Amino acid sequence: MTDKLDPQRFEDELANIRDWWLAYGLDHDRGGVWGAISHDNQPDKTADKGSVVTARTLWFFSELVKRAPDDWEAAEAAHGLRRDLNRLFLDEKHGGYVWSAKADGGWADDKKQTYAQAFAIYAMVSYAEAFRDESAKAEALALAQLLEHKTWELKYGGYLEAFAQDWGQGADQRLSEKDVDAPKTMNTHLHVLEAYTSLHRLVGSSFTHDILRQNIDLFNDLFVKPRDACHLSLFYANDWTNLSDDISYGHDIEAGWLLCEAAEALEEPRRIAAAHRTVASIANGVLNDGLSELGGLLYERHPETTGPVKEHHWWVQAEAIVGFYQAYQSTGDQRFRRASEAVWSFTDREVIDHANGEWHWFSQAEQPLKGPYKAGLWKGPYHNGRAMMEMVKRMTASGAEPARLEA
Repeated sequence: MTDKLDPQRFEDELANIRDWWLAYGLDHDRGGVWGAISHDNQPDKTADKGSVVTARTLWFFSELVKRAPDDWEAAEAAHGLRRDLNRLFLDEKHGGYVWSAKADGGWADDKKQTYAQAFAIYAMVSYAEAFRDESAKAEALALAQLLEHKTWELKYGGYLEAFAQDWGQGADQRLSEKDVDAPKTMNTHLHVLEAYTSLHRLVGSSFTHDILRQNIDLFNDLFVKPRDACHLSLFYANDWTNLSDDISYGHDIEAGWLLCEAAEALEEPRRIAAAHRTVASIANGVLNDGLSELGGLLYERHPETTGPVKEHHWWVQAEAIVGFYQAYQSTGDQRFRRASEAVWSFTDREVIDHANGEWHWFSQAEQPLKGPYKAGLWKGPYHNGRAMMEMVKRMTASGAEPARLEA
């Protein structure tokens, strides 16, 4: 039987994503990433531009340079996006990055989301590594210190979601309209964890070690345990009262492999072993009730109301390919490898736009649903580009066969 998890196929798709973003994703006249690009690859020149997608795209092109230092087109894109991230979104007076900018200049939404700061750190770390840039390294470290000072909640611990421009109390905590208006969320904490993992690998100081360990323990103590390590709770009150029973399959499977990455960066055997047990438990829970009959991973489940949301979003498939493969690497359980293979086959068949490039928001199985755009405020080359890189790395690394860990 032919192995459907072919690293060369992942490499080829990564090249396709790269080429699409170089051709269609960047506003070369006014800087940054287009606020919205239609399904036939046309930019909406009036759409607001987002700090998150700009940071994610900066991260993507910086990672490409790390993989191929002679890729001058990726390097040129990364240099421009680093300048544009600061020029368009950096608040030089109060520190941190605002949420969005108008297409023709000036800020559209000056709120400070902790989530956006995390992605700025993540992007600056990658840029610093790609170009050995000490100023980007210093900016990433300074932003993490600002995050600890401004967003860490002292009484109960954890990171608060949102603030006004001057870091005062924000009126609306939500990242998007579909979210619960909660002061603490798993999603934001997950991407702070991701940012701090990369920062610690770069800086390796006692400060970065302590904040990374703090975040790993926070996940294990508060996000994983309430659901017996099968699914993660999503929304919390300030005192960590759980505000929702909803399940996000994409965030579950993403959190598992990012926890493993974080624990490996910390280099503490006890936490590494715990992370591998957790990813296996989460992957098992997602495998049991999240895969559709088509082979893809469903979006989410609302146990108290509507049940499963039978949609296949692009980013959920990207995270499932990596997350199930990580569970296979952690346990040697072939069920997880087969799940990764099934989701990749579904993605290749139903999600990748082989005619016009990039990935559809929804799978073709959801037609006529198309999503708001092909790329824009919430959709960049982060989830899919990262998944392709991760799969190539995992399948071609020396000693890539799974290690069965003790329970």
